[in-house]
Amino acid sequence: MDKIFAKPKMLFMVVILLTIVVGEYILHPNHWDTWPAFMCMVFFFCVHRDFKQAPHILIGGAFGIFQIWLIKKWYAVMVPVFGGDLTKYTDPHTQHALFNSKLIYILIFVALIVLLKDTIPHLFNDFTFMFFIAAGIAAGADTSIAVASKTVAAYANGVAAAAGNPALIEGMKGATDKALASVIPVTNVFEWMMICVVGGGLIILALHYGGILVGKILGAGSAPPPSNH
Repeated sequence: MDKIFAKPKMLFMVVILLTIVVGEYILHPNHWDTWPAFMCMVFFFCVHRDFKQAPHILIGGAFGIFQIWLIKKWYAVMVPVFGGDLTKYTDPHTQHALFNSKLIYILIFVALIVLLKDTIPHLFNDFTFMFFIAAGIAAGADTSIAVASKTVAAYANGVAAAAGNPALIEGMKGATDKALASVIPVTNVFEWMMICVVGGGLIILALHYGGILVGKILGAGSAPPPSNH
């Protein structure tokens, strides 16, 4: 029990919990995604709170998220090459073209990380790739929600149009437009990058100096707070 409820661990747990609460209360009311900031927190623990690794996490994370913006530009060029049409997102040929385009981009990106990890470590590192994966999952979920919502809205408008009632058609269109505006999430890559660098940076600072504060509270002769979680 002493190992579980050790004073250093309990004090630093308070620091972690306060950091999470403050971060949520800042990000959530503004409808900002929290995952970029808290991924920085997780990776800071993964490197055992090595403060020298903070730039690699923050800059690499932002660069990884930026790949979502770049890959969309890549799709615009490569999808037509593979016979797809981005205006027909659910078409099987387009989905196949998207898969091939994405695979090539990922292979190139991973190759660059391997080649440039020692040369440009702040941009090309393991954190970069992990943030790329997480941002891709988040953006993909947003796209799926948007496609599903627009499909349902188009069906509802089609049913109203079939009735031939102008008032019903106008009312249904107004209702579906309002629903789409409230349901479809917005993928804002540059906002995610800002949350990663600023929000993640503040979280890392809070954990770093919180750990120092816990150490001072415990005294020089006491065990330091745990460095991994």
